[in-house]
This record gives sequence, structure tokens and C-alpha cells, in this order.
Amino acid sequence: MLKKIIIARHHGFCMGVKRAIKIAEETAREEIGNVTILNEIVHNEAVVEMFNRQGVNQAFSVDDVEKGTVIISAHGIAPAVIKDARAKGLKVVDATCPLVSRIYSIINKIVTNGYDVIHYGDPGHDETHGIVGQAPEHITVVSSRDELLALPQWKDRKLGFTVQTTAHLEEFAEIEKLAREKWPHIEIFNTICNATGERQNAIMDLAPRVDLVLVVGSQSSANSRRLARISAAICGRGTLIGSAQDIDEGWFTGDDGVKAVGISAGASTPDFLVEEVIDRLVQISGDAAEVILPEEATSGDQEQGAK
Repeated sequence: MLKKIIIARHHGFCMGVKRAIKIAEETAREEIGNVTILNEIVHNEAVVEMFNRQGVNQAFSVDDVEKGTVIISAHGIAPAVIKDARAKGLKVVDATCPLVSRIYSIINKIVTNGYDVIHYGDPGHDETHGIVGQAPEHITVVSSRDELLALPQWKDRKLGFTVQTTAHLEEFAEIEKLAREKWPHIEIFNTICNATGERQNAIMDLAPRVDLVLVVGSQSSANSRRLARISAAICGRGTLIGSAQDIDEGWFTGDDGVKAVGISAGASTPDFLVEEVIDRLVQISGDAAEVILPEEATSGDQEQGAK
């Protein structure tokens, strides 16, 4: 029987996501005419559906927007897309996370100073597309150690190195070490955001104390998937769920059922989804499970989860 539900010290919305949603909400209220979000405002299905219900359009290309206002998502976008939007007479509202914009600034400055850039990130991610778009002819994307090691020695080039804001901290530490060994002259810019580090460290504190970690988030969220992988590596069971509806009661029954569960959430996951998961778990426990909130978890509950 489920006895404990422990909430991660850091989870859910980060600053960049809160800011993007606020900008999108204000724009939807204040602008007259069509309002369209390019791509997903944040990578969470519930948030995307919320804006759809409010009548805010969604498009994945400026070519599909004929008039009105376009909102750039928290993940950012290539400058060429903004230029195309304005050329069509569209009003552009930029909700790019400031920490993503910081990567743009770094890249633009070092490229101006003659550098080429190696960027460690997911090549299919919206954030990566926006970053590469800053200087396409000067940026090479790698997503693994093998891809990095396969690159030329480039002894005659000035090299800079940036990283996706939601990258895995420990994986990046290895990549950084390999990059410095391969190119001793490389300049490393660790552009992983603080929120990513906080959530990953919170998972690493939480996972050894429970039998199962449930990470609330969408499959489209890279940071949510990464939290689930970290959880699985530490406690053996880390599962990404979109909502309370994805919870299987069978996980908590029988002699081998989960007795202590940890809850976290990706940086683009709204609080109400986490609260619904907690409520569902309490219901499954027959109202018997103790819910340990982040403040309590950091100060009082130090024992290992029941195995």
C-alpha cells in the first residue's frame, strides 16, 4: 500500500515559462484581431490546449499566418523568421526566455570576433533551431560524445562552445571534458539555466528515498524526459506521465507495490497538473498516504523509501 508521497524540492514552472505564458495571456487580451503562437508557447499539452480554448491560434510556420500578431515561444526562434513575419506586416511579440536570448547574445558576439561555435543540444528542438539561426554558417550542433569526437581538430579556428539550457548536468560535464581535451583552445560557455540544475539536483536528492518517481510533463518536453531518465537511473523506476489519468493503480498493489513515491514536474508543467496527480495518489492510498511537501522533505524526512 502507498504510504508516502514526497514532492521534489524544485519542480514545475520556471521563470522563462511563467514569463512566456504571461506575455501570451496579455497579448491575447490586448491585441485586436488574430493572435497566433509560433510553435508551442511551452512544451506542455495542457498549456497549449488552454490557449487554443481561448481562441489563440497556433502555427508552425510564418507562411501559415496571414495577418495579426504572432507570439514567439519561450524557446525562441531564428532571426530570419522574425524578419519574414515583419515583412508580411505581422506584429511580432517576443516571449523568448531571457536565458535563451543570452545564448543568442554570446553567439553573436563571439562570431563577430571570428569564432565558430559548437553547440551541444537536441538538433530537433525549437531552442536549437533558434540558436542555429543566429549564425547558421558558423554553428555546428552535436548531441552526443560520439558526434563531438567525430568533428575535425580545427586547430586553425577560434572555437566557442554553448549548450542547450535544459541539458543534463552530468552529461554536459563529460562533454565539456572531452571538448577541452580535443580542442585545448576552446572557450566553454555553460549556458544551462539555473532552473534545470535545481530540478535535476532535486531529483537526485529525491530518487534514492522512494520506490518510484513520477515526473509530470509532456513527451515534447526535453527537460521532463530527462528528469524521468535521471529518476530511473537512481531508483530504478522513473516514469513520465502527462496527467493523473496516466497513473496505473496496479503500481501500488500487492506485496511488491510502491510504498513511497516521489513527484516532480518539468519546467513547463503547470501546478494544477501536479496537484491532480497528488490528489489521485492520495485517493489510491485510501487517504492513508502522508504527503510530504518540499519544505518538510528538506528538513525532516531523510529515510530511504520502502523497498
